[in-house]
Amino acid sequence: MNEPKGFKSWIFTTDHKKIGVMYLVTAMIFFVVGLLLATVMRIENMDMSRQVIIGPQLYNVAFTIHGAAMVLFWMIPILLGFFANYLVPLMIGAHDVAFPRLNALSYWLYVGSGLIAVLALVMPGRLDTGWWAYPPYSIKTTANIAFYVFAVHLLGASSIAGAVNFITTIVTLRAPGMTWGRLNLTVWGIFGAFIIQLVGVPVLAAGVTLLLFDKYLGTSFYDAFKGGSPILYEHLFWFYAHPAVYVVALPVFGIVSDIISTFSQKKVYGYTSMAAAIMVITVLGFETWVHHLYVASTENWSRVLFMWATILIGVPTGIKTFNWLATLHKGSIDLKTPMLHALGFISLFTIGGVTGIANGSVGFDIHVHDTHWVVAHFHYVLAISMSMLCIGGIYYWFPKVTGKMYNESLGKFAFWLTLIGAMIAFLPQFHLGIEGIPRRYWKVPIRYAGEMRIAAIFSFIAILGFLLTIFNILKSAISGPKAPANPWNSKSLEWQIPSPPPFYNFEEIPVITEGPYEYGKPEGDVKKGH
Repeated sequence: MNEPKGFKSWIFTTDHKKIGVMYLVTAMIFFVVGLLLATVMRIENMDMSRQVIIGPQLYNVAFTIHGAAMVLFWMIPILLGFFANYLVPLMIGAHDVAFPRLNALSYWLYVGSGLIAVLALVMPGRLDTGWWAYPPYSIKTTANIAFYVFAVHLLGASSIAGAVNFITTIVTLRAPGMTWGRLNLTVWGIFGAFIIQLVGVPVLAAGVTLLLFDKYLGTSFYDAFKGGSPILYEHLFWFYAHPAVYVVALPVFGIVSDIISTFSQKKVYGYTSMAAAIMVITVLGFETWVHHLYVASTENWSRVLFMWATILIGVPTGIKTFNWLATLHKGSIDLKTPMLHALGFISLFTIGGVTGIANGSVGFDIHVHDTHWVVAHFHYVLAISMSMLCIGGIYYWFPKVTGKMYNESLGKFAFWLTLIGAMIAFLPQFHLGIEGIPRRYWKVPIRYAGEMRIAAIFSFIAILGFLLTIFNILKSAISGPKAPANPWNSKSLEWQIPSPPPFYNFEEIPVITEGPYEYGKPEGDVKKGH
């Protein structure tokens, strides 16, 4: 079968690899938008005595779009759009996904949602509600909530379409011999993430639909003066929005496992417990949302129940961290750029995870709720750490996608800028949170100006590292040297075919006789057959 060529072949494609590349490009655009908004906010934070660039209202708009861009339009799409699309069929030995046209529709719904979000910046009634759009403020304000709800619905429809498609693909299209025990942990992570999307997104859609009715149709689902409850919205929102953390985390856990195994040339330690931990988190993720509502008229028994659920979810997370370290032990470690990003992720994520256990404890959380502590914790555990690992995954599979090699020296330099900047940028905010300084404020008391300047300066260093990484990826994709067929000597199935993969992926569906982490053994017998 010949591969279609030209611009129209991209617009109308149903090839999972091209759709994956389009997800990558689109998500990177939103990543740059998020970084630029972060830069503007940090510049504003450097002077507590006056307006530097934007005033308080535009500051609220900036952190609203920054949060939405980084979580909803960068991290989730890069993982469940690019990595899932490009890798899952290759890793399970399939020619394509189960529903190619539904896959294309999922991408274009994502693009439409992004365009609506961009329009919300220039249309009357700028969004200043935060990416959560809590009532009653979101109902009483002049912010254009219709655009917000429409964007959420389109993005939700994209997520549900992707979930149906990839769950079906993983369950039904695995090559002969590709048992559940031979799947890449990346596939396990993507599988768990799509289960969360399928269960959680409809609840969020219901929540924002009722918000739309309250604002424009005069209903009173969230209006306390008319018998409604704004706390209901918080429950509906966080029932999905907290598991959305694991929508990002689970694929990341799989990707870091693949990278560490490859660059240690060792089998993943405790594969079965790692896969089980991913699925346990998939379930437990829906039992933790109330820790966002400890101060929102939550009953004491409910606080205690969800506190223990929050702490309990740290157990499977800890299992993975120790298994990664055990995989590194006595491995033939090669500190290439993807491996550095994996190790940087572990260091940042560990800080975020440990502070998350404290954050889940009722007494401590009530003290630091809605303070800078939460900002610091969130960026260590999700925003910075997982963005770093996403970049590491892009570097790792860059030769597979493009057939070219990236600039290793620039990759490492950008990594160290990002790690040093990220490691220090949010440390002062833990102290600000302990001091009770609220997050999302345009300015903080002048006595904390020094800490905010330190945070801003190191944030700029981290952002510079990310921007250099994007430059490296773009330049290398255009003019990088030709890559070897399997530059990392990986045992995973996607590396056993040419780079970039042919249009049809596999001339014949392979018969699998061993898993992707069988290092230290002779080459596996991956037979060709129908």
